[in-house]
Parts: sequence; structure tokens; C-alpha cells
Amino acid sequence: MADKRLYKEIATAIKQQLSDGVYKPGDKLPTERALSESFGVGRAVIREAMILLEAEGFIDIRKSSGVYVLKTDTIINSFLDGKAGPFELLQARQLIESSITAFAATQIVKSDLARLYEILEKEKTLLDAPPDQALDALFHCTIAASTQNAVLTEIVRYIWDVRSRDPLWQMLSKESDQGEYSRKGYAEHQEIVAALQRKDPVAARHSMWQHLENIKQRVTRQLECTEQPTFDRFLFESIPLELKQDRS
Repeated sequence: MADKRLYKEIATAIKQQLSDGVYKPGDKLPTERALSESFGVGRAVIREAMILLEAEGFIDIRKSSGVYVLKTDTIINSFLDGKAGPFELLQARQLIESSITAFAATQIVKSDLARLYEILEKEKTLLDAPPDQALDALFHCTIAASTQNAVLTEIVRYIWDVRSRDPLWQMLSKESDQGEYSRKGYAEHQEIVAALQRKDPVAARHSMWQHLENIKQRVTRQLECTEQPTFDRFLFESIPLELKQDRS
């Protein structure tokens, strides 16, 4: 297994254990050391896998207590399957995630920032590789979790679940200019984390909004180069007036 992807493979293996009934909701997982020995990997890899599992809502990491299972199912039934286009989803993300990021700037604690910096360090090692979709999802879900609000956290997880299973998004991920997108995404993520660390809700909101606006422009260029006969960007081109006023 490649070192850069190892934590995801460990997370997948643990999810399989959850699905197989090895652990049930409420159970406490083995210690980091025990998992490290069981899987034959370093503790840093286990730690990254735990962060990913927490962001996906499978576990709850309780300081000085341990890691507890929240859910074991890996399938989410979505009423949006096949009903939302890429720009529709991006507009929803702009409206929702920019507000969540602003709120996160007022609620974020040191441990949340530490997790975000761990994610940035991992992204930094992958700048010349294809964009890591799981790592990208982890970044956004970690910001939502830093609001300390379970409802907001689940909303963002749900949005990413819809995105990850959409065939068009899967196609776009394969066709993108891999290195360029990874580098741009990393720089934009750095700006978001910097605003969160300053506890600046206005800057946090704007940096997340612009990050998603930039993604929208990249997706537009990609779709214009494909054989897709129609797509929905024309419905979602404008920035809401109140956000323009906020930036002035």
C-alpha cells in the first residue's frame, strides 16, 4: 500500500469491520497503539484514519476517554440522487458552507485547528498528484465539525455524500488538470484556515465563498470542453447582492 494513501485504506478497513458487526454503536475502539499493532502501521497513520472516520461521522473522539463508535452503516439513501446538477450543488455549498465557516471562526478551538493543519500538511505532500477527494471532503467536514454543532456537521457530510456518488462529479475529477487543481485548492484551503485561526468570521466567510466560486469556474471550463450537451451553470452565475455588498 502506498504511504500517502495508507490512512484511507486503514479507515476503509475499519469501516468494513463496523459494517461486519465487529463493533457496534456505543462500543469503544481499541487504543491507537493496539490498532497500530493490529494493522502493522505507524500510529500517525492510525491518527489520520481516525480523523477521517470522525469527519465522516463514524466515530466520536473523546479527549482523555477514547474513541467511540457512532454508526456502522456506510450507505446513505439520498432523495437528491440524480436530481441536482454540479452548479446547483455548488451554489448550495456556497450559501451553506460560507455561513458555516463564518460561524466556525467564532467557535473553533485549538484541537480543531490542529486537525486542519494536519490535513494541510497531507495536502502539501500531494500537490503534484490528482486531487484527493477524500482529503478534500475531510477538510470541509472538519470545518463544519469545528462549529460544535452536530446538525451543521451532518448537513455538510450529507452534501459531500451526494457529491461523491454523482457520476458527473466523478467524471470531472478524472478529467481535471490534476497538479494545477491540487495546488490551487491547497492555497485556497490555506487562506480559509488562516481566517479561522484569526477568528475572523467575515474573512472566513469570504475565503470559503471565493474557494467555491473558483471551483465553479474550473468546472465551467471543464464542462465546456466535454461533450455534455447542456448543463446548469446559467442558472447559478451571479453572486447574491448581499455578498457583493459585504465585500465592498
